[in-house]
Amino acid sequence: MKKTVSVNIKGSNFLIEEDAYELLQDYLDRLKNALKNESGSKEIIEDVELRIAELCTEKLSEFQTVVEMEDIEDILNTLGDPSMYLDEDAEESTQEKAYEGSSNKSSERRLFRDTENAVIGGVCQGIANFMNIDVVVIRAIFLVILLFAGFGFPLYVILWIIVPKTKSTIDRLRMKGRPITVESVREEVESAAEKLKNKSNNFASNIRENENTKRRLTTLGRVLAISAGVILILWGLSWLVMFLIFIIGGFQFIPILSEDGMVSVTELGQLVLASPDDVTLAWFGLLLGGFSIILFLLLLGTSLIFRLRNRWMNLTLGGLFTGALIGGIICAYLGFKAGVDLTLEGEVEKEVATMCTDQLTLLPELNATETKSGFNVKSNGRNGIMKIGKKEIQMYGIDILYRESKDSLFHIHQNFSARAKSNTKGVKRAERIEHDIRMVGDSLYLDTDYRFPREDKIRDQRVLIIIDIPEGGTVLAEGREITFTEPEEGKVDEDEEDDDDKKRTRRQRKHGRFFGDGDYEHHHRHW
Repeated sequence: MKKTVSVNIKGSNFLIEEDAYELLQDYLDRLKNALKNESGSKEIIEDVELRIAELCTEKLSEFQTVVEMEDIEDILNTLGDPSMYLDEDAEESTQEKAYEGSSNKSSERRLFRDTENAVIGGVCQGIANFMNIDVVVIRAIFLVILLFAGFGFPLYVILWIIVPKTKSTIDRLRMKGRPITVESVREEVESAAEKLKNKSNNFASNIRENENTKRRLTTLGRVLAISAGVILILWGLSWLVMFLIFIIGGFQFIPILSEDGMVSVTELGQLVLASPDDVTLAWFGLLLGGFSIILFLLLLGTSLIFRLRNRWMNLTLGGLFTGALIGGIICAYLGFKAGVDLTLEGEVEKEVATMCTDQLTLLPELNATETKSGFNVKSNGRNGIMKIGKKEIQMYGIDILYRESKDSLFHIHQNFSARAKSNTKGVKRAERIEHDIRMVGDSLYLDTDYRFPREDKIRDQRVLIIIDIPEGGTVLAEGREITFTEPEEGKVDEDEEDDDDKKRTRRQRKHGRFFGDGDYEHHHRHW
């Protein structure tokens, strides 16, 4: 009868005969003593203990639950005597003899993924180690399967999932089919340490070799930062000058005539925005957004030039960016609100004259005035697209549309239109448009301008004069004759290019924008 002890080896519990335990403990003590000056000694001892646990597990079975003395002797014989392997004063022949005695039992070869030498997942390197061939051959085979068979990639992924990776020195030895002994464990640990050392040296060497490059890149980055800072400052100063001139200073440059000349951005805003409150809010948005953008550009440029990077600088830049964003949102909201007031069109129309004649002549009603010296001023004063007064807005140019009359008379209609956010409001704005028209004999005098209250704002107000031409009648306007008479056979108007166009011109024609001074805009190729 022998006494047993319970031992835990690398997380596994075993019952071992007492004398076998003493032999195993002596072996580990000698191993630790032999490796005390070795680098990686702790890892080597842990790997040896893990191998001892594996071998002890192999010795146990259903009929044997205790590790006996003979089992420990066989295990230690497999691992080898540490003093014979690691004693630096031992003779080389003794080491070779000990190695031969300990390696007579080769380790089982197993397939692992070699992640240390992997390009992707270590599958090819692991197969190459398992088959003891060059890894290039395995990679070439996978490439050929991928290109020609089409299942190389899914096969690689499956192997990546099911094949375990090496987790310890013993796994690496099994992957290479080497016997698991103290010496082989030691060599594998030293090999891994040497690889890590070489990688570290190469990395340090690359860093030293790239120091000059880094310095050049740092200098280049500094030059670029200074250049960007100067550009930002100049850009900010340009915006500041324009902001002070056109927004704060109220410089009049928009070609819309007023009693004082052209209008400024502020005055145009008063004509476009819906209410005085919107004008005030627009001022706030412009000032907030404009000055925030300008200060942001100036401060960012200064920061890049003088390397002013700190918490307060970041907070200030963030605050200016937020201010610019808020100002932009305010202006965008007001623009959207003004756009909504242009969505629907209100239109009114009335017949203003009827006449029986063969030819109707259109003449402009110029705003002629007489000076103190007796001269008549023959000018509309039209130097812009409109004229702004204190109480009304005057627009230049009217549209003329010719239609085929349903009877033998000329019929003249006035059509006014304006836009608003509702049709009802658009109709009210259209009704407030003023346009003068009068008949004198066979001539129709048209005022080339029209007016509406300033409080109605600029909402695409338009005046359209509709003239119904009877069969055989003509309209003489600015040197051109307009008629709906059928052309003689074989004679086609230069402007009438196809049958569909002919039919359309017989129904109606659009004269275009009528200014009354020989200058009118064409809106249709058949005018």
